Amino acid sequence: EGADLVGRVAGGNALPDEILAEIIDRTDGIPLFVEELTKTVLETGGGIAEARRTVSAIPHSSLTLPASLHASLMARLDRLGPGAREVAQIGAAIGREFSYELLSQVAQKSATDLKAGLERLSEAGLVFCRGAPPAASVLFKHALIRDAAYSGLLRNQRQQLHARIAAALEGRFPETCESQPELLAQHLSDGGLTGRAIAAWQRAGERAVKRSANKEAVRHFERALALLEKLPDPSQHTERELQLLLALGPALMTIQSTTAPETRRVYTRARELAQQAGRHSELFPTIWGAWLVAFVGGDIGLAVRLEAELFDLAKHEDHPNLILQAHHAAWTNRWVTFDLDAALEHIEAGLRLYRFEDHGEHALSYGGHDPGVCAYAQLALLRTVSGWPERAARDMIDGLELGRKLNHPPSLIHALWFEAELRQLRREPLAVEEVVMALLPLASAHGSAVSTANATMLRGWARTQRGELEEGVADVRRGLAAWRATGSRFQVPYRLARAADACRAAGQGPEGLQFLEEAVTIAEGSGDRWYCAELHRLRGELLLDSGAREAAEQSFGNALGQAREQRARLFELRAATSLASLLRAQGKRKEAYDLLAPTYGWFTEGFDMLDLKQAKALLDELA
Repeated sequence: EGADLVGRVAGGNALPDEILAEIIDRTDGIPLFVEELTKTVLETGGGIAEARRTVSAIPHSSLTLPASLHASLMARLDRLGPGAREVAQIGAAIGREFSYELLSQVAQKSATDLKAGLERLSEAGLVFCRGAPPAASVLFKHALIRDAAYSGLLRNQRQQLHARIAAALEGRFPETCESQPELLAQHLSDGGLTGRAIAAWQRAGERAVKRSANKEAVRHFERALALLEKLPDPSQHTERELQLLLALGPALMTIQSTTAPETRRVYTRARELAQQAGRHSELFPTIWGAWLVAFVGGDIGLAVRLEAELFDLAKHEDHPNLILQAHHAAWTNRWVTFDLDAALEHIEAGLRLYRFEDHGEHALSYGGHDPGVCAYAQLALLRTVSGWPERAARDMIDGLELGRKLNHPPSLIHALWFEAELRQLRREPLAVEEVVMALLPLASAHGSAVSTANATMLRGWARTQRGELEEGVADVRRGLAAWRATGSRFQVPYRLARAADACRAAGQGPEGLQFLEEAVTIAEGSGDRWYCAELHRLRGELLLDSGAREAAEQSFGNALGQAREQRARLFELRAATSLASLLRAQGKRKEAYDLLAPTYGWFTEGFDMLDLKQAKALLDELA
């Protein structure tokens, strides 16, 4: 293959076998190096002896391939003459591809000299020119050619060139600066114009966040923060650092776990700066970020204390935006602790304040998702668990519609995530899979490892319920392992319970019981209690499968008591149905009927749900 490539590059200039063998030996089968070394040999002229010396002068590629390629490319540039080499170096400072117009602004050469240099580079096959000057665009044939040309510049030359490029962009190409602020930022950075570069990197990050290109945004904000350290007196730029950190935090949360050390460090530093400056408006989002870190990290006690700080600050500032976000933290806290009345009160207060036109960009500052979407989604789950599934379905539709209207992928991911969990609560595996199919591509492109892991687990649960046992359990285990790796402690008992339910469907009871024991321990320690009734009921089902009837009956009783205490009507119905089924098997038909009938009779909607259908079928049998 190497010989064929040499032959194609050489065309009619057949090389002697010994030279051909030397090229192949020296290039280690790397096509680009084969091509460039062959061209170097052809351009030297002078016959076989000169060709042999040329090849031998290049170190063996197996030892120093980058240096070898660099030497080859530099030799070719040098042979084209100083004019062409200088044009290549100026172009290399601009980038892999550049316009003739920008090149002419930076080069400070006559049009004749500039065109002559480009023509030589083009004839040598080092660049491609599309169009005719002044409307031409130029592309280096390979990125390594550009790197070689750029490496020939001294440090001061590079800095001066980049400063000239930045000036040309700002003076003659303002639309490029607007659409590609990161391009301007890079040239300002390399041109030693640090203060202006920081501002440009910040603009680039903010623009990327609005496009939901959060990985780009994080890189841009981090570049700006790194440059702050190069300023003569960084302490004079505290406000700029604080702005950058507050912008970086939500973007980090979107692409990483909220509990990632980087996220924690960002909000800790931002809070220090805001407190030093005495700026309440900037202090609020740092506390909100610290609240989310604590909440997702499973420290519900700290999350509740930070919620109180948020309300204190919001009332001090008396600003509806801050009050909305304080409610946002509060309804999430009350949901997982299943303080039903308080959770509903905070959601309703938040939705009264929420306005799409005023708060549509809150996701850029608070947690990477929209508060309105979050309110509708959590309201849907709360209402489902508390026995109002039809109202919950309407709430979820409102959340999904808002998520799509916002044109903010992470907020839509948030809505779809909760829609999938709502369908799982309703025990609708086909619907779960359908939602996950829409969720996974979005999560892969715009979400975090947590959202992808959770979607994978949900898909696994759905597959086990549909009979794809081996594939489903594999999905659950893979998603669970990926989720644990993120360090997230958000909804741990619920996720472990889903894994246990999947194990039960697959006939893997002992593993399911292990998941439930872990879930109960975590729920008792963290205060994450909203799924506790189901933990006990699922434990009872697994115990019953193993023949431990007395222990199963006790677990069903615990589930029923927990659900009634929390007014979790859906979980109460499930626990009552499980216990009634056990009583029926024991011949206690009347006791079973009297247990289940009042619970079923409470419901006034949602009779198409599987839980209500199963309860009704059991009651009919018992009657």
